[in-house]
Amino acid sequence: MVLKVVRRQRTSGTREAQANASGLLRDLPGGLAAARCFGVEAHGDTFRIWQEEVMDEVGRPWPLRRYGLAARHLGPLNGAYLVGRPLPTEPWLSRGWLREVVAGYAPLIAQLRSLLDHPRLPYAFPGSSADDLLRLWENREVLLDALDQLPKTFGHLDTAPSNVFARRGPSGQAQTVAIDWSHAGIAEIGHDIAPLVFFTLLDDRWDTAHSEALDRRVFAGYVRGLQEAGWQGDLKAARFGYAASLALRYGPSCIRRPLSYGLDESGQTWVEQVRGRPIGDVLDHFAAVQRFLLDRADEARELLAVIH
Repeated sequence: MVLKVVRRQRTSGTREAQANASGLLRDLPGGLAAARCFGVEAHGDTFRIWQEEVMDEVGRPWPLRRYGLAARHLGPLNGAYLVGRPLPTEPWLSRGWLREVVAGYAPLIAQLRSLLDHPRLPYAFPGSSADDLLRLWENREVLLDALDQLPKTFGHLDTAPSNVFARRGPSGQAQTVAIDWSHAGIAEIGHDIAPLVFFTLLDDRWDTAHSEALDRRVFAGYVRGLQEAGWQGDLKAARFGYAASLALRYGPSCIRRPLSYGLDESGQTWVEQVRGRPIGDVLDHFAAVQRFLLDRADEARELLAVIH
C-alpha cells in the first residue's frame, strides 16, 4: 500500500483526491485500470490517498510494442465517451486548460526572440528550429481554435511513463495501470497519448532514432482502442488532436533547457555530471525531441485543411 499526501489548496491535489473518492475510476473500460484506492481522508490542509502499490513488470524504457499496447488501453477509455457514455460533469474535472498552459510560454518565447542574434544560438537550436518554434507560436491561436472544435472525451491527460505501469490483470491479461489522476478531465480526442509520447522521448535512455516508430505504434494502438470501443470517426481528426496538442503543450517547453544548457557555458559541467553524458549529447537529444515536436506542428497545420 502507498500513502500519497496532497495539499488541499492545490487544484491538482484536490482533483486527484476527488477522482479517487468519486468512483469515476472504478472499472475503467478496456485494458486500462486505475490503481485501487482504499480510502481518501481529509487531514488538515491535506488529503491522504491510500492506494495499492503498483509495480511495473516490463522495465523501462518499454519495448515499442508495449507503448502501443498502453495506447490501445487508453483508446477505450476515450472511446467510450465518444460513442455515447455521458461526459462526467463533476466541477473538479480539468477543462479548457491547454490555452492557459500555452499562454504561460510567452516569457520563453520572448527570451528566445531576444537571443536570435546570439552567436551560440545555432548550438542550442540547430537548423531552423528557432524559426520553427516562433512559427508555432504565431499559429497557436489557429491550432487552439481548431482543437476546440474536436470531439471531447474524458481522459487521464498526464500519461507520462512515470504514471503508467505494465502488469498482468487478475485473469493474466495484459493491463496498463494509471496513477496520479491530478490532470483528469475533459479534452479533445487524441490528447491523452501526447504525454506518453513526449515524456518517453525526453528520457535520456530513449534512442531518438526510434521516435517516429514510437509515434506510429502509439497512434495505431490508440486508434485500435478507440475502434474497439465502437468509435468509427474521422482518423484525421484524431491525428490532428494528437499532433496539435503534443506540439502546443510541449513544443515551447523545449526552449528552456537548450537556452540554459547551450548558451550558458558555466553550468555545462554540472549538467554533464547530473546526466552522465557529454553536453553535446544532451543538446543533441533535446534537439531531436524538439525537431520531432515541430514536425508534429507541421503535420497539424497540414491536417487543418482536411478536417474542416
